[in-house]
Amino acid sequence: MARMIKLTAWAAEEFGEPVPGIATLSKYAKNGMIFPLPVKVGNCWRVDRSARFTGTQGKPAVYTDDNPVLKRILEDGQTKKI
Repeated sequence: MARMIKLTAWAAEEFGEPVPGIATLSKYAKNGMIFPLPVKVGNCWRVDRSARFTGTQGKPAVYTDDNPVLKRILEDGQTKKI
């Protein structure tokens, strides 16, 4: 039995139905919201069977003298004004 499983299979066990989309799961993996951290193997994320979703651990500090683009990214994730 494999120790690490695909992120989508893990999500079905962790979250149940409805399972978050692959883009959301990839974001969770990239941003360290799963512990132990997933590993990208080829073009597929793999995660330990016993891994847990931890979510965000805190918000980054945004200072008044920060670059406006940086502020926008830290506040709402957008790089451009819409």
